[in-house]
Amino acid sequence: MKKKLLSISEAAKILGVSIDTLRNWEDKGVLKSFRPHASSKRYYQPEHLENFLKNETGTIPENIETKAIKWASGKTATETSPDLYCETNDIFSARLQSLSIKLSKITEIKEIFPLLIAVAGEIGNNSYNHNIGSWPDVPGVFFGYDMQKKLIILADRGQGILKTLKRVLPELKNDQEALQIAFTRYISARAPEDRGNGLKFVKDIILSNPIKLLFYSGQILLEIDKNSGLKFKKNKIKFPGCLAIINY
Repeated sequence: MKKKLLSISEAAKILGVSIDTLRNWEDKGVLKSFRPHASSKRYYQPEHLENFLKNETGTIPENIETKAIKWASGKTATETSPDLYCETNDIFSARLQSLSIKLSKITEIKEIFPLLIAVAGEIGNNSYNHNIGSWPDVPGVFFGYDMQKKLIILADRGQGILKTLKRVLPELKNDQEALQIAFTRYISARAPEDRGNGLKFVKDIILSNPIKLLFYSGQILLEIDKNSGLKFKKNKIKFPGCLAIINY
């Protein structure tokens, strides 16, 4: 006997999201519904929801780190899978919500999965906020994850931390100084200067939890984890924007 189709309200309840979120996912291609006719209501097949929750709807490339590095550091953006690219903030938000659902099903990280989503959300949103109307290259962010390797990767081809903070602190001299300030000092309570202050929130979360962050901008790598604190290293590859690798 075939399983019955689920209404949009039933599907929303199973996935733990709102009906509006499901409609948005439909528009963005995150999760498709079934409609017998163009004017029909949205219905969902139970097995599709099961696959979605189990992350069986697609596979993450094994070399996702390499793809992110090439995309973020190349003279021009390399072609990448649409599943790894979020041109606009609303697409990013929808896919972040999808990741949240998947991580919430993993018992071993049930205490920290909301923090992982918060960290990824802050880093991703910073990319959009800092480059509104002034993307020097391709707009949007590279956003992917590998649940087997336990990592989340975000990258942009934006202006980078140094150039962004120089608007407010023109005396800044180099990438390391800019990263140090971005992750440790509250700059201003006024917009748009306060947009970068989310990185202090990111740092505080990581220093209190079993999460590690590798954050690249310019030619500096910043490593943050609970045991070692903040470490800055010179990086051979130059990133005009930012690249973040979150390990959990």
